[in-house]
Amino acid sequence: MERMKKRLVLPGDEIAVIEEFMGKSNTYTVDGRVLSKVVGLVRYDLEERTADISPLKPLPLPKKDDVVYAIVTRVKDIAASLDIFYLETRDRYFYPPLSATLHVMNVSTSYVKVLYDVLGYGDIVRARVLVGKTPPYVLSLKGREFGVIYSNCPYCMMPLRKRGFTLFCPRCKRTTKRKISMTHYLLK
Repeated sequence: MERMKKRLVLPGDEIAVIEEFMGKSNTYTVDGRVLSKVVGLVRYDLEERTADISPLKPLPLPKKDDVVYAIVTRVKDIAASLDIFYLETRDRYFYPPLSATLHVMNVSTSYVKVLYDVLGYGDIVRARVLVGKTPPYVLSLKGREFGVIYSNCPYCMMPLRKRGFTLFCPRCKRTTKRKISMTHYLLK
């Protein structure tokens, strides 16, 4: 495999156009240009016509028992899909977000029949990473400090406020049941 000389790039630096090279790891494309996501060394593979970047400093990805913040993107009966956007343990934001899953058995120590009873689409949750070195991560909401920290009313989309163990909509006066973080809910 023949390679060109490595060179240092910064986030946003143009490393190629898609007619020359396709971007691989740590790259993204805008208007036909391949751009760098990280500070690192760019490598060009002339045989496969690809360009990838090895970061100078490895990205701090979530590990087992790390605390993360994620937004619920899909809810089914027994599993939910989430996008991790913040790693609390290392104070790190992710853009684009990292994918994660949440199984109904990892929500609470008490019995939960379906996830619709404890989560809703668009909810922001504080969770613990159970499994994963690479996406998709497996998350858990077990524990008083983990659960929903922000939610909108499913009827009128007004931000819900915490009232005891339920969430209350100040506009339409409905209550919604969620698995709430007892220590971190944003709107009291």
